[in-house]
Amino acid sequence: MTPKVRSIRFALFADLHYKKGMYIAGVADLEAIFKRAKESQAELVLHAGDFCNDYQHSVELTDAYLNNSYDLPVYGIYGNHELESPDNAMSNVTPCLTNREVVWGTPDGKIGDGSIAYYYFDVDGFRFICSDMNYSQNLETGEWEHNRSVSYCAPKGNLYANSLGRVQLKWIEDVLADAACAGKKCIFLSHCGVSEFWNSSPDAAAVRALFEKTNAIKQGSVLMAINGHLHTHHLAEKDGVVYFDVNTVRNTKWVSNEQATEHYGGITYPFVEYDDVGNEVASYDRPISELRMAKNQWFSTHPLSAIVTVWENGKIEIDGSESTWLNDIMPLPERIGDGVMPCIKSACFAPLDERN
Repeated sequence: MTPKVRSIRFALFADLHYKKGMYIAGVADLEAIFKRAKESQAELVLHAGDFCNDYQHSVELTDAYLNNSYDLPVYGIYGNHELESPDNAMSNVTPCLTNREVVWGTPDGKIGDGSIAYYYFDVDGFRFICSDMNYSQNLETGEWEHNRSVSYCAPKGNLYANSLGRVQLKWIEDVLADAACAGKKCIFLSHCGVSEFWNSSPDAAAVRALFEKTNAIKQGSVLMAINGHLHTHHLAEKDGVVYFDVNTVRNTKWVSNEQATEHYGGITYPFVEYDDVGNEVASYDRPISELRMAKNQWFSTHPLSAIVTVWENGKIEIDGSESTWLNDIMPLPERIGDGVMPCIKSACFAPLDERN
């Protein structure tokens, strides 16, 4: 009898950007993602960063995530906005990334004070490596420093923002090599992309070199690299690795202040108000124009997510999702391409031995 090829199925989303008064995304969007995950028989849920811009005042969101009604394991990473708001110290954000035991990048593998936010976990022969691309180099000291609280970028004067740093890169190399020697199949999660086709990290080439080195130990050890950040959808395959740039949940198109326009007028959206401990106290329609980023943003009508199934032989299926522009209000065609709608496209990649 031919042995069954193992597989794992997970739900995936990126860039929810929850912050009351700034963006439209709400707890209901997260709950819709979890409902889809359960109905699709996903074994776990991943998010690729920028989940919440204000952890300290978003108990309702973190509770719906960590204590979701389906008891699904959740695993997330830092985006560049995770420390944006006051009191968003790593000590209170890092514990909100996952509701399961993982192996942190600390010497003892424990969470410690939360200042190390990268980790890995294993499920049925698959290893998920969850990175933190919030390091940059201090030119005066030569040290790699993490983004600080009340910031969504590198400390002033530092170079190579959106990096992993030397220590984390070495940790990733060791974790990948260990997986290859143990026969585990790896899925790499980062906020910024690492493919040669589109990327936003200075470490992209270094990470790809680690994938190549790992696959030289045992072919097919690294199967997939997933990222968010760019609020776009891209898929590509190179040297046996599928690179998946995951679209945002609702914030489909962003423009700078120079390009901002008043485009939602008196249109409203359903807003839910919560108290300090996350209990719902009121719900009502609120003008979109009151949102701080309304002029810079075009939203999708429904939340976008993907259901991904990965087999140990390298076969990968992505069940995407489609939406429309909220209230049929869309950016100018020259900004998005004619006829482009908010989506995560479905795709299927053949097993490694069947690819050209």
